[in-house]
Amino acid sequence: MLIAGIRKGAFFILSRKGKSIVKRRSSSADSYRPGNDMTLEEAYKYFLTLKKTEGVRQRTMTDYETHFNYFRNWLTEFLPDVLNVSEISTAMIRSYAVYLSEEKYNDKTDGYGLSPYTVNIRIRFLKTFFNALFREEIVNVNPVNHVKLMRVDEDTYEPLTDEEIERLLGVPDPKEYAQFRDLCIMYTILDCGARISEICDLEINDIDFKTRAIILPAHKNKNRKPRIMPLSNQVIRMLMELVQENKTHFDTNYVFLANCGTRYNPNSFRKRLTMYRDKARIKKRVSPHGLRHHFCQVFIRSGGDVFTLARIVGHQDLSTTRKYIQMSNESIQEQHAMFSPVLRIRKKYK
Repeated sequence: MLIAGIRKGAFFILSRKGKSIVKRRSSSADSYRPGNDMTLEEAYKYFLTLKKTEGVRQRTMTDYETHFNYFRNWLTEFLPDVLNVSEISTAMIRSYAVYLSEEKYNDKTDGYGLSPYTVNIRIRFLKTFFNALFREEIVNVNPVNHVKLMRVDEDTYEPLTDEEIERLLGVPDPKEYAQFRDLCIMYTILDCGARISEICDLEINDIDFKTRAIILPAHKNKNRKPRIMPLSNQVIRMLMELVQENKTHFDTNYVFLANCGTRYNPNSFRKRLTMYRDKARIKKRVSPHGLRHHFCQVFIRSGGDVFTLARIVGHQDLSTTRKYIQMSNESIQEQHAMFSPVLRIRKKYK
């Protein structure tokens, strides 16, 4: 083969006789990507860096760490030879989901399997993880592409009655600092439907005592938008009393504090709320989320519209708001008695 060229104005001939030339890349070279040699740990670090550049909140990053450790520990126990991220297959992830839902998982309670809701949380992390790696061309094949979430039965949460709410609120002793603080939290959630994480992050500057509202800045709201949560006069007075009590003992801008003056932990309140429930002799499940649920239900039953409710509680999707609105058996019977066609016909011919 002859190739012509120019060097220093002179025409010259290069001969490649007997030498082969490369026209097409080999299949192995074409399929190679840097991520193929990444270990699972290296890929996870890459994923974290990516999410940090996207501005993901620290709480979400902490959740990523928790769910990644669950998956990594499972691989270490059952598939110890799998080291590189490119070795993870769809079948492995499905096996992981089956393990979570069917195998003995919690030795402390001798429980077998996690709920479908909890399993889906674990799988959603893997979807987020591998979808990001696939977009970044760290893996050639996306192992979660055909993995479906488990079907979850509709929530059958039984809301508290007004009488049960009164019993619950009557348990804490307002003369005790910690119990008065907990009572303020209960009233605040029942008054505006705030999340317990938002309650514990609440600072004095977030409360407008003149307009009687919590004005939650975007960086504290789950959907990254500012939110206004109106409050009743009674709750505003309780919060003002708590803030003054805090200033007497501590130097902090947070509203809800532990006895030592540090920011109150949501899990601590959950445990104490269970204690109050037991003292009130309530058999139903009681949680901060349940109090938020109760606010949503009463708001709608009292004539509030779902659009305003969604703005107050911070929902972007109305379908999420509607899930909170579950009528009790008594409410269903009351509505049926008012609007049943048969009952209307009977009244007409009486």
